[in-house]
Amino acid sequence: MQGLTKPHFLVKLRAGVFSLALFSLVVPAVANAENPAHVRQLLQTRQCPNCDLRGANLMDANLFKANLAGANLEGAYLAGANLFGANLERANLNRASLYLAILVNANLAGAQLVGTRLTLSNLVNANLSRANLENAVMKGANMIDANLTAANLKGADLDRANLSGANLSQTIFDRPPNP
Repeated sequence: MQGLTKPHFLVKLRAGVFSLALFSLVVPAVANAENPAHVRQLLQTRQCPNCDLRGANLMDANLFKANLAGANLEGAYLAGANLFGANLERANLNRASLYLAILVNANLAGAQLVGTRLTLSNLVNANLSRANLENAVMKGANMIDANLTAANLKGADLDRANLSGANLSQTIFDRPPNP
């Protein structure tokens, strides 16, 4: 009888340790999740200044002229989203995915875009003045006539990015962009 009790105890102990380890991995992810009410508000009204949208899945969302000033979109998935004319002034877009996003005429002044993926995004005439794009991936991004005045582009990957007509005055580079 005693031989059966000990292995049973070890199985329960292992299961408990596994559950505790799993819980510690899941809880931080849940704590950093978006506010579902804010996601609904954004999708219904396109008005969500200062909203908590961390990690939100907004793939292919139609956010035409949305007001997201000061919103927290850290780690959000906005691949293919239409943000034409959107106000993202001072928004936190760190580590967000904006692959193939439309940001034509968008206002990203003072936005945080550290480590953000903007590969093949359309940023024609976008205002990125004072934006922090450190280590951003902007391969093939279309930034014709974009305003990058005093933007931080240290470590940014601008391979095949089109910066024709862009305002690069006071822009911070650690290496000059390819012609």
